[in-house]
Amino acid sequence: MLYLLLLPLGIVAVVLIYLALQPGEIRARKSLVIARERAEIFDTVTDLRTWRVWSPWLLHEPDARLDYSDSPDRQGGWYAWDGRIIGAGKLKHLRLERPERIEQRISFTRPFKSTAAVSWEFVEQPSGTEVFWTLRGRMPFMLRFLAPIMSEAVGKDYQLGLALLRAHLDPDAPQLQIRFVGEREHPEHTAWTIPFAGGMDEMVKAMEEGFARLAAAASRQGLTPAGTAFTAYHMADPKSGRFACDLALPVPEGTDAGDFEIRRLGGGRYYLTEVQGSYDFLEPVWYSVMAHLRMAKYTWDRKRPSLEVYVRDPSTAKDDNDILTRIYVPIR
Repeated sequence: MLYLLLLPLGIVAVVLIYLALQPGEIRARKSLVIARERAEIFDTVTDLRTWRVWSPWLLHEPDARLDYSDSPDRQGGWYAWDGRIIGAGKLKHLRLERPERIEQRISFTRPFKSTAAVSWEFVEQPSGTEVFWTLRGRMPFMLRFLAPIMSEAVGKDYQLGLALLRAHLDPDAPQLQIRFVGEREHPEHTAWTIPFAGGMDEMVKAMEEGFARLAAAASRQGLTPAGTAFTAYHMADPKSGRFACDLALPVPEGTDAGDFEIRRLGGGRYYLTEVQGSYDFLEPVWYSVMAHLRMAKYTWDRKRPSLEVYVRDPSTAKDDNDILTRIYVPIR
């Protein structure tokens, strides 16, 4: 009987010791060169009213409520957000040293309470200004084990946010637009496929060669594709850099397989995100898509492949900024 009473206490003690041994520190730091003067970038970042345009978090919920202090671009100025998806919190300017440095404090009140120190540095470079965006903070005690995941997540957000800031400031820089469309039913396609398994560099090369092969085969046969070329991801592990996917071109029912495999892919309930811009942005965009699903409380159906559909690829787009990609993540 005593054993049964002590066992729960032992489990609690083990959990508390485990949490106490976790560092719990969140740290993220990213930089990007923007072809603008330091003062212009500094003024844009300090004017918190501009964050609605380029913030990597506000794009998840454009209609979230935003409140501002009387002078949100001055020392002591702040803005607060309150949304169904992005939670609630406040960002405040603590120290402004124009045009070299900004120090801020970010306070989260929902989904959990936490604070962190944020800083910006603006360093002159021959091609413009290198912008450094840094966050340092600690997770609440009971969530300390999530610190490494949060550090990575914030880093990806900062990478995306800096690209959006650059696009906002420099019309000649690569542009990026992301639109979280919502739930969609996606039709199942019969497709010629080329299977791939390997690392990122190998996959990029395989895509360049594979989609060219698929298009050339369709042209030789006078075949009109039954849809847009896409990649069906069966496995993607960014940490190990390993992927398993099918490069696919939809074809009419009854089409001979020829040199390819015939598979039926897609079909069912998906969450759709539209991305306009270079394929160079796809890695942080995918991370943002998966974060959006978690924040919006969708359940990812891992049994079905995620789809990357190339509506306008480099061969049909006017330029990289005109490339249009649709990302479909299967949901339950």
